[in-house]
Amino acid sequence: MYQFLRLLSFVFVRPFYRIKYSGRKNLPKGAFVLASNHVSYFDPVCLGMGFPRKIFFMAKSELFGDRRSFAGAFLRLCGVFPVVRSTADRGAVDRASRLLQKGRIVGVFPQGGIRRGTKSFEPKAGAALLAARNGVPLLPVLIRTNGRIRPFARIYVSIGEPLCAIDGSLGAARDLNRRYRDIITRMSEEKL
Repeated sequence: MYQFLRLLSFVFVRPFYRIKYSGRKNLPKGAFVLASNHVSYFDPVCLGMGFPRKIFFMAKSELFGDRRSFAGAFLRLCGVFPVVRSTADRGAVDRASRLLQKGRIVGVFPQGGIRRGTKSFEPKAGAALLAARNGVPLLPVLIRTNGRIRPFARIYVSIGEPLCAIDGSLGAARDLNRRYRDIITRMSEEKL
């Protein structure tokens, strides 16, 4: 389902949204945590179109509704899995860890929700902790636009160099999260 929707995106989305990717050379080969700012509901589509491999996104549990909801079933078919925000959701962390152990990409929006603009980027530590505990790189990604995301708008997706924690400790994860925040802040200050 994911690859089919990715193909549809190239056919129906690409002509109407001018998405420019930079830094694709920074994509790691194996498992990694893709950590991106979150400016709109369109972000997973932008990221999915720019990465050749499937991204398993964490998404707020509210999007899934009850077990019989169409939205929840559709998201699950696409490889998206729920996370209860502002908690230590053990089930979501275990699922993400299993995916990483299988060499997959786990997509996380560490701000915990949509935040327009990048002036005060303050990521929560979950993405960094997930990367550190699983011994995989954290890939910083920044999505920017000139205004709101709408048809024919230019969207810029910048992919930074992968970051690694020195070990799986909480202190190493905090350091990784600080470096991630600093890189996204620096990337956001670069000219479009």
